[in-house]
Amino acid sequence: MSSAAFEVEALKLRRSSVARTAAAALVVGTCAVTAGFTAVGLADGTSQMALKVRPMLDGTGWTAYLGMLAQILSVATLLAVGVVVAWTVGREFTDGTVASLQALRTPPATIAWAKLATVLLGATACALATIALAVPLGLLIGLGPPGADAAPAAARALAVTALMTLLALPLAFVASARRGYLPGVGALLGLVVVTQIATVAGAGAWFPWAAPGLWAGMGGQAAAATVTPTQLLLALPVASAGVASTIRWWSTAELR
Repeated sequence: MSSAAFEVEALKLRRSSVARTAAAALVVGTCAVTAGFTAVGLADGTSQMALKVRPMLDGTGWTAYLGMLAQILSVATLLAVGVVVAWTVGREFTDGTVASLQALRTPPATIAWAKLATVLLGATACALATIALAVPLGLLIGLGPPGADAAPAAARALAVTALMTLLALPLAFVASARRGYLPGVGALLGLVVVTQIATVAGAGAWFPWAAPGLWAGMGGQAAAATVTPTQLLLALPVASAGVASTIRWWSTAELR
């Protein structure tokens, strides 16, 4: 992959209001919602929100807090990264800049590689920033200093974020083949709907986009215990197929 292409795409991503908004929603939004829900759930209140939130909390203290963060990240990461993936590829068609890419010395497939690599790097930075921000918010809601139990819970949250980031990559092929970011966003919404249906139907553990959320505890701890490493690792071939299809499309398609 050309370093020049990577630098250009990284600059585009940093200056993009779409990417900035998605990053803020992912980092600040998920942490704020998680802290608020955890504070309500761990309190002794009997409000309707407290009754609905408590089933999402497994354990106490930092384990419960970071466990809920992992659950929320399983949805928020797919939505935020999915939108950015669709936008960073599809905008070239929507903005009418795709034809000019053929005039560059860098092959279009290399540019596509650079786009996906910058999104992956940005998503990784957001995941680390989310955990970093979760610590002071946890202290703010009265959890006290994190103990040894916080490390495994934080690792699970990071793993869920990594898996959902990989599962957003196939949207790049949709945005490429359909020549715009809106088809990619539409496919993203379709994935969310199908994920819910697969989960309700009891097939979520074998549906790659549902398995990380179930593992995080969205279906309860009994369902989380049934998710196997093989089911979680289905994200790898799905992501690989999405990336390979995208690169092949940019290598062979007529850009216009």
